[in-house]
Amino acid sequence: MIQSVQFRNFKAYRSLDLDLEPFTVLVGPNASGKTTLLDGLRMPARLATPPGTLPEEGVIPESFRSFGVSQPIELTFYARFGPSLGKVVVSGVGGPTQSWPPTARLDEESERELSRANDKLRLFLRTATLLRFEARKLADASYSEEQVPAVASDGTGLASTIAFLKLSHEDLFGEIESALKQVVPSVRKIRVERASVEQSSLRTIALDDQTTHVSEKRTLWGNRLVLDMQGAKGVPADSVGEGTLMALGLLTVLLGPQRPKLLLLDDIELALHPVAQGRLIEVLRAIQKNAPELQIVATSHSPFILNYLKPEEIRMTFLAENGFARCEKLTAHPEFEKWKDLMSPGEFWSTVGESWIGKVPASAPHE
Repeated sequence: MIQSVQFRNFKAYRSLDLDLEPFTVLVGPNASGKTTLLDGLRMPARLATPPGTLPEEGVIPESFRSFGVSQPIELTFYARFGPSLGKVVVSGVGGPTQSWPPTARLDEESERELSRANDKLRLFLRTATLLRFEARKLADASYSEEQVPAVASDGTGLASTIAFLKLSHEDLFGEIESALKQVVPSVRKIRVERASVEQSSLRTIALDDQTTHVSEKRTLWGNRLVLDMQGAKGVPADSVGEGTLMALGLLTVLLGPQRPKLLLLDDIELALHPVAQGRLIEVLRAIQKNAPELQIVATSHSPFILNYLKPEEIRMTFLAENGFARCEKLTAHPEFEKWKDLMSPGEFWSTVGESWIGKVPASAPHE
């Protein structure tokens, strides 16, 4: 998994060196750089063409360059695999092309080890999945022609994915249902029903050397989700609480057949009650225990979430007066050691805020 990242001239991050944990949560004001960090972590997977490879140089669009700077964009990812520190660089036009490591030549075996570490990091970054769920799309009936359906970043396709798992991978379906009950105990059963799904497409008509595109609609038979809840059976997905749907979508992604190794999640609280937020963190840690290669980086606006985290797992974002963002560990606060035994992480964050970041030196760059 990713050990550390360097962002150079990427949107609001003019220069950032950041360590990541297996489970990292980003907190901070709106428009302070949390989502930008997720976008940067996903960038290698987004630009991979074909999907089996990762780009290295001159491929990040100029629209991602920090405003007012002329230097190229550069994102650098580090991860340790055994004795070797793997490195992957993704840059914009004019980015550096130096080799890694830039020091003395390595012996043949060390070079092979380093090459394997770099390849493993590439494969890891390729699995990055960014989730920004919308409750309505999670609740919609869906149809899929894919051999293995998947839940999209916005939640589209949840019903067809659950239907596939219930039919072909009953053990995985059982894991998802059990995990959802732990987060939302009022859930009794997840059921799938047949439902009509309307799809729009463009049909091309060629006549006398002229081409016309005609919009067509067709009705297909797909699936919809129905949940049995405490005191109410057969509740359609669009009548189920938003938090329940959000949790179901997340668990389906993490426990389904196409599991990511790097999960990027916008708003980890998922519209859940504070107690359910704690249960969600417990479930996610249990999933990570069974899949130790899984790394989770999420954003949050909830102090309750932080109370279920270790202080070293929390990163705080801050937008300076010059428009550039910074991100620091919660533990970097000058008085953290003084207050850590008197306040929970959520209480500490609520008390100190983020403005202190602008008053302390930035973390030292990684060598």
